[in-house]
Amino acid sequence: MNKKAQAITFGNAPRLVLLFVLIGMVLGAGVIALASFRDSTTDSEAQSAINNTIEGAGNLSAQLPTVGTILGVGLILVVVIGVFAFFAVRGV
Repeated sequence: MNKKAQAITFGNAPRLVLLFVLIGMVLGAGVIALASFRDSTTDSEAQSAINNTIEGAGNLSAQLPTVGTILGVGLILVVVIGVFAFFAVRGV
């Protein structure tokens, strides 16, 4: 079976949006759970580790709009290149 790789297309856009929403929900739930655990622990080393983890998750979630912009530009480029390739093959 010869299966070709699939590019990012408009048909995949809803999946990508849902993926970003899912990532945001998981990060948000993780940060909330860690914050509540941080309040209940008395170990300063554990609190420091939890604070570092929350800060790292915040940095990661701050980059999601950048990743979305890069994927959007990539999608536009794929469509434009696909149109040019289509017309080049047809000889129009």
